[in-house]
Amino acid sequence: MTDQSTPGTSDLAVIYLARYAEGTKPIQTFIKSYERHQAGAPHDFILLRKGNPDEKIDLFLARYLPAAISLPDDGVDITSYAAAAALLPHRLIVCLNTFSEIASDDWLAKLRAVFDRPGVGIAGATGSYESPRASMRRLKKRLFLAQPRFFPSPTRLRGAFQFVRRILPKKFSRYLVNKLIARLLTSAEKSKSVSNSEAEFEAFWVRETKAEGTYSYFQAMPDFPNAHLRTNAFIIDRHIFLNSGASAVLTRTEAYLYEFGPDSLTRQMLRKGKQAIVVGRDGKGYDVGDWPRSRTFRLEDQANLLIHDNQTRAFDRMTKQERNAFASITWGEDHSASLSDHNLPNNAPR
Repeated sequence: MTDQSTPGTSDLAVIYLARYAEGTKPIQTFIKSYERHQAGAPHDFILLRKGNPDEKIDLFLARYLPAAISLPDDGVDITSYAAAAALLPHRLIVCLNTFSEIASDDWLAKLRAVFDRPGVGIAGATGSYESPRASMRRLKKRLFLAQPRFFPSPTRLRGAFQFVRRILPKKFSRYLVNKLIARLLTSAEKSKSVSNSEAEFEAFWVRETKAEGTYSYFQAMPDFPNAHLRTNAFIIDRHIFLNSGASAVLTRTEAYLYEFGPDSLTRQMLRKGKQAIVVGRDGKGYDVGDWPRSRTFRLEDQANLLIHDNQTRAFDRMTKQERNAFASITWGEDHSASLSDHNLPNNAPR
């Protein structure tokens, strides 16, 4: 069912990053989906084992271990993809993160068919218009203005949230964080009868985003709409990927900038005159301006997703109000509006 080639005969490698620190469940979920859905295209499957050996996980992955690449649990996903890509001879690579879950037969054939079209530089399962700088500012403002007296300091409030996230199971903490974000996004902004004023927030935001501030890296991020393919599942030329700066990505902040910063992987492709395409389960390729009509990431019921991940599954579990909140930061208030419908900054991709 997997359409694997005889090792070394295909020009395409599918790299699956199995990060052992995430436990057995997400890795089992991916492998079961990979074995359930035929790929539809020849490829070499590369298991990328990241972190300390785990007998329980390795037992489940036994058939893939002979050709596996093992790495320490350093850096981020992009770091690992780059390390694997540097060792491989293939012309093309598909990178899938730990939480990926294939949702369609012929998924690889669909990705490759779109990628092989003239002018395409990268194709992926999901894209977004979100500007994390704009989203974080919006969230921080509403949190700041609604801040309870028990936490008069934003720093103390942030510390409390970080403490809760450390002591709770990861899945539950993510659930609570999503609930909080949705609540804040749907709450009305108020400037009266609150413990902090608009002016105080502006001063706080300047401090947080200046050179030595907590969110200093947000200054470099583009405004909305900030079109970028998400790096959870994508296909690209291996040499182009290695020349994109992927090998230099070591920290979470650098990974954020690589995915949706001013020199993101997507923007690099667009500056070269190449297309960045979202590929749906329907096998169609959606260019940047049509992403909001793809029915994929945070759009309607996401029925056209080719590959799921933890973010898409979290969206599926949300209430209608919560979905609308997350769709608004991902695509704007009008969730079906194309990129051409927005007032674009001069340096934004069109």
